[in-house]
Amino acid sequence: MKRPVIITVAVVSIFFFSALIINPLTIQSASKGGVTGKPIPADVMKIADKSCVHCHVEPGDFMAVSHLNLSNWDKYSPEKQAEKASKMCKMVTKDKMPPKGFRSKHPEGVPSAAELKTICDWAASIQVAKK
Repeated sequence: MKRPVIITVAVVSIFFFSALIINPLTIQSASKGGVTGKPIPADVMKIADKSCVHCHVEPGDFMAVSHLNLSNWDKYSPEKQAEKASKMCKMVTKDKMPPKGFRSKHPEGVPSAAELKTICDWAASIQVAKK
């Protein structure tokens, strides 16, 4: 009698923890009351399309997506969007993004000075006041 109960509890536990591992972003969004941010404006997304989405969308480069997942941008909270946008500006202005390997293979994907300004102006415009 005890053995079926233990097996049932074990199976239910495995399913529960598997769901947590497989879909952590949905669980995080739900725990924050479902507050989501705004989409990336078209002018900035045009730059991202040529310079960023190759690696920063699912199923892109694992490390790139772990730092910035443009596929889930709309699911980020406004605070997280502001943080990510600020980091985007910092990384592109310091020539750390796109990475050197991408730049050499796709020179047309390197953002121009005007495009860098567009990204940084947008990033500055969405900064959230700290509480």
